[in-house]
Order: sequence, then C-alpha cells, then structure tokens
Amino acid sequence: MPKIKLVVWDLDNTLWNGTVYYKDKSSVQIKPGTKEALKELSKRGIKNAICSKNYFEDADAMLKKFEISGYFEENQIGWGLKSDGIKKIMEKFSIEPGETLFIDDDAFQRAEVESRIPSINTIGLADPIDVLAIEGLMPENSTAEDKERVALLKQQRDREEAEKKHAGDYKDFLRQCNIEMSLRFAKQEDLPRVCQLLNRTNELNTTCNRYSLEDLQKDFGSGKIQIMVAELTDKFGDYGLIAECVFECLGKEELSIRDLTVSCRTMGRGIGGALVIAALGYAEENGIKKVSGYLVETESNWRVMPMYEKRNFRQVKRHEGKIFYEFEIGKDTMKGYPEHLKVKKSF
Repeated sequence: MPKIKLVVWDLDNTLWNGTVYYKDKSSVQIKPGTKEALKELSKRGIKNAICSKNYFEDADAMLKKFEISGYFEENQIGWGLKSDGIKKIMEKFSIEPGETLFIDDDAFQRAEVESRIPSINTIGLADPIDVLAIEGLMPENSTAEDKERVALLKQQRDREEAEKKHAGDYKDFLRQCNIEMSLRFAKQEDLPRVCQLLNRTNELNTTCNRYSLEDLQKDFGSGKIQIMVAELTDKFGDYGLIAECVFECLGKEELSIRDLTVSCRTMGRGIGGALVIAALGYAEENGIKKVSGYLVETESNWRVMPMYEKRNFRQVKRHEGKIFYEFEIGKDTMKGYPEHLKVKKSF
C-alpha cells in the first residue's frame, strides 16, 4: 500500500456500534479504541475525515457526545453517494485516491466507492485500533514501539476495563497489576524512540523541548548527555520503552536533569516520580552532591508541575518562564519508590 495521507471514516458500526438515525440511537456506544486510533493518526500527520449516510444533526450530536469531533478536518454527512462525498474531501485537500483510505463496515458502500474511484484504498475494520497496523499509515523512521502499537493499545484497553471493574481503591488496583519498571542507560539504537517521546509527548513532559534525531545523536555521541530510559511491564503485557530522563553531569558536583518525559499511556503509574528518585540514587552512588532540574509550564503539562517538589526538591529561582529546582544529597530527604512499583536497575 502506498503512503496514506487521508483516512475517511464511516460512522455507524465503524466508529461506534449502532445507527444514529434509528429510534434506538440512545443505545449507540462508541467502539473501544476509536479515540486512541484517531488521536494516533493525527499525531502521525494523517488527516481524518468523515463520509457517512446520516442526518447531519444526528451524527454531529453523537460526535460531540463521544468527544471525537475535533479529530476530523472535514466531513461529508448526508444521503448522497459516498463516492461523491469522498471526491469532495480529496479535492479540498488536494490528495490523490491512492493516498486515501476509506473505512466502512458495509461492503456495498466500499464497492460503490471503488467503482467510481478505482485507485482508492478501502477496508472494513471491526476494531478501529487495527488501522494503526496498516503499512501505508506507519510513520517514517518507525520504531519497534510503533510496530507494536496495536498490541500496546489493546493491552491498555484491557487495563482500563480491569480498572473500571475493580471494586477497591486505585492504589490497591495498582498493587494487583504487578507493575515492574526496568531502568538502564540508553543505547544508540534507543535514540529514535527517545527522540519520538521527546517530540510527541506534551502532557507528561517537564520542558517540552524538541529535538531532531541528528542533534540528539550528536549530543549523545559526544558524551555531553546521558539518557536513563525506563521500560515497563505489568500483568496485562509489555509497554516497551515508555520514559526517559536526559541529564548532564556538570563536573563531579552536579547532575542536571535537562528533560524528563513519560508516555501518556502510563499516566497515573508514578513513573515520572520514580525516574526522579532513580536520578537521585544514581547521583548518590556516584558521589555527586547536587541534582538540579527545571520545569517549563505549558498549556498541557500541568500534571508534572509538582514533580520536583513532591520529591523534596527546593525551588531556587524563576527565570524566563522556567522554574528551577535543586536537591542536595545528604541534606535533603530522599523519598522511596512507590510501593506498587517494582524497580530493577541495570547500572
């Protein structure tokens, strides 16, 4: 399959189960994985659009109810031929049929579109997440995590379903998940994934600094930076490489955390805080007296703003939108890892 730039989605029984123009539309449910698929395609720079046989008001209300309307850049919702609607979408974005994928559960509709747009790609998917495994939709310089994305997202869905069904508190649930974090220093072959995390993560990112792979490789190769990476497993499966801490050793006295980023798929597991604790432990083991770091407040990363203070770092200054923190080994109190998290270190 050629490189796909546009995915056109049907709605009824494709992105949700049910049909919105029937009397039972109140029972329509979004398919698990719909939001994750749309969000990931947007991150990959692929346009999402809609072509659906429906009354616009009904479909629009459902899109808003399920909070997915913002993922679509164009829609053709009405009762005309779907081939005509898709042609209008392709013309708007100047995208060729061979660069377009149409997803519809109805084989008749796919055949109608193929008959009038012969070179278009069409498919029916029972699970929206499966779209991410299609070759033409894989990102350039795809990493091992990208290739396993479908399995990872389905594992995450299982985790969320298990959490909903758990009757106890959240900490109790985490303890039952058998979460294990493995810490090591990055290798050359890890850098594409590290760069991806730095550039694509907004919520759990202390600075939101962006890097080209070439610049990261240059700093890494010169020894200017060290990168601690974390891999995670639990009883549901393997997350892969999900977090990194980029730091510089300023002489033998100070370790400076330049960037710390955690995949949003692991939100609520305590991974960011554990990375900070690991950095403190590394400093202590190597006779380094001070660990410093900073935060840049953005619209999205409010969840990480307390990260340093919760690990007993002291705020030392604010400058040009940055908040700077320090921790003195032997003077400030070092916290332990979260009790639900088993940590293995190979350094």
